[in-house]
Amino acid sequence: MDLAVDRKTLLAKAVDSDETYLRRLGELETAQQRLLAMIERFDAFLDVHLLWVRSASPSQLRELGALPADVWRMLSPRGWSGAARALLHQARHSPVFVFIAIALGALLWGRSHLTGYVRAIRGKLGKPTTDRFGFSLQTLAATLLAAAAWPLVMAATGWQLKVSALATDFSDALGGALLVLAAQFYYLRAFRLICMPDGLAVAHLRWPDSTVHRLRRELDRLTWIALPAAGVVLFAVYLDPLNAGWSVGRAAFIVLVVALTFAFYRLLHPDSGALSNFLHGKEGQVLLRLYRLFFPLLVASPLALGVLSILGYLYTAGTLLENLIETAWMLVALVVLAGLAQRWLQITRRRLDYEAAMERRSEKLDSKRASDPRDADDAARAVGTDDAQVDLSALSETSRELINTAMVISGLFGLWAIWSEVLPALRAFDEVILWHQTGIVDGEAKVDPVTLADLGLALFYGAVTVILVKRLPALVEIILLHRFGLSAGSRYTFTTLTTYAVVMVGILLVFNAIGAQWSQLQWLVAALGVGIGFGLQEIVANFISGLIVLFERPIRIGDVVTVGDTDGLVTKIRIRATTIRNWDGKELLVPNKEFITGRLLNWSLSDQTTRIILSVGIAYGSDVRLARQLLEEAAAENKDVLDDPPPSVIFDSFGDNSLVMLLRCFVGTAELCYTTISALNESVNEKFIAAGISIAYPQRDLHLDTVRPLQVELRRIDEKPSP
Repeated sequence: MDLAVDRKTLLAKAVDSDETYLRRLGELETAQQRLLAMIERFDAFLDVHLLWVRSASPSQLRELGALPADVWRMLSPRGWSGAARALLHQARHSPVFVFIAIALGALLWGRSHLTGYVRAIRGKLGKPTTDRFGFSLQTLAATLLAAAAWPLVMAATGWQLKVSALATDFSDALGGALLVLAAQFYYLRAFRLICMPDGLAVAHLRWPDSTVHRLRRELDRLTWIALPAAGVVLFAVYLDPLNAGWSVGRAAFIVLVVALTFAFYRLLHPDSGALSNFLHGKEGQVLLRLYRLFFPLLVASPLALGVLSILGYLYTAGTLLENLIETAWMLVALVVLAGLAQRWLQITRRRLDYEAAMERRSEKLDSKRASDPRDADDAARAVGTDDAQVDLSALSETSRELINTAMVISGLFGLWAIWSEVLPALRAFDEVILWHQTGIVDGEAKVDPVTLADLGLALFYGAVTVILVKRLPALVEIILLHRFGLSAGSRYTFTTLTTYAVVMVGILLVFNAIGAQWSQLQWLVAALGVGIGFGLQEIVANFISGLIVLFERPIRIGDVVTVGDTDGLVTKIRIRATTIRNWDGKELLVPNKEFITGRLLNWSLSDQTTRIILSVGIAYGSDVRLARQLLEEAAAENKDVLDDPPPSVIFDSFGDNSLVMLLRCFVGTAELCYTTISALNESVNEKFIAAGISIAYPQRDLHLDTVRPLQVELRRIDEKPSP
């Protein structure tokens, strides 16, 4: 009995202990969750404010006195001897080191062979029978492989210094600097080899020689100035992260940003830079004025980071400079990829045109063989030996728009990937209040601040809207063409309505970002209504009529229409007016309201087939049946005349001067009317002349006044008339 009581007591204590333990675990879990939440809030706080916090004291002139001592720390014989021992230890004890050495030796040995292969490919370019896009890919691969030799030596050395068993702080800092520096060295070497004579840029992408020469010169300067300065900065920072690399690190950072500033100035100058040929061409005239506005900002951006480092914002300057350099290399990669895409399209179009030309030559060869075998042999030799280059480098506008759109989209994704870590720091602009705006929420007035971040977001929305309006229609049209096979008019309608929707959404996002509400826009709507009542009703009517035209589609892109006394082809349907190009190439702007309220003749609304009537007058006494037969033969021989409905010839009437014959036939589109009429007239004229049928001339009767006798006088030419 006593044992049972003791057991019950012990069990009660165990239960109490378990409950206490579980309660303490719950409290510990709650405390841990609070700690994690606090850590997350602290991380978010650091993401927002760390970039704007001064990480060191501002630089002063007296720090230059410590520069020799700081340089001596980096050149310490003890440190470098320790790094050499660590590297020698890896060479003796690490089997990986041997394989790395063999691979690097093979790359260094094969570098000259790779560059020679790149130069040898150029002889096969430009000719339809030998040129292939695979040559460009092979050149790019050989270039990237040839550029990897010395950067891999640098990266392998840094890796072995960091993993060595004898590694010291000095060797570890040196290895980390070499690993980071190897990537930038590889980018410089790869782009330098791309721009070498007979390389990818010159032989394949057809960049101007002046541009490529300028790029090579600036890349060499960056390799010998900016790259060593970056290495000193990295080595100093890794060696002494608390003091940000002493004064030598700051001095090297200033050298780095100054070198980048001069490189940006020389390469991005609108008149003498690498983009000058594009900006001053036909395609770049629109961008030239905007580029001149942003050029000073692009050039001054590295220099501004140097000023930040002098003021003590070392972490901010280093982070932004790293992202800026990555952005520059991303843009270089996009330009190279866009050039490769254009070359692929050029080669494809060149091959198709060459095959079409060879087919035409083959047809001529067959016809010559049928007429004269000797001429056929000469023609065959000409066809076999003609391998001249064909200048077909011009791309279609649709392909150009597709490439540009892909570049813009890829660039936006690349910018997001590079700058995503910095974007949270922009929330600091939420603390900069520009103005306040009052809104009604649940019937109560509420005052909300409009900050600098809101204004920046509005500008971002506006820029994205402009980019989408410029680039999205071409991409949508290509998708509709290849995926759904819609007609040109249907594609234009869809892309136009899509553009309108993008503009409306963009405007709403911009106004929403700056805090505009409907209650605040009522006065604008009222003013717009008054303006419409007084003088804008025609503009609004044309806009509404344009929407009706797009939805109801009484006219479409490519339709042949008659408006007033103008016949032409519909080329554009805009917000206010529609453009019609007549057969002389002149463009007529017709307000959209005219198509809704006025009379419109659309020759191709429901059917492209168009009838033409050819009137021929033959002389009295001619063989009418023969003339009818000849007219039918002329219509049957013309390739543009349709067999269904069949052509018909009738004897229309007895004219005042001739027997009138009418030829009625049909063509596939209205655009063929004039050329077909001209061809039929030529054929009918030739057949009538061969058959001896005369086309009648107009006849006139001459009546003389015989009320009094007529005086008839005969005289010589040289005699003067009698008075």
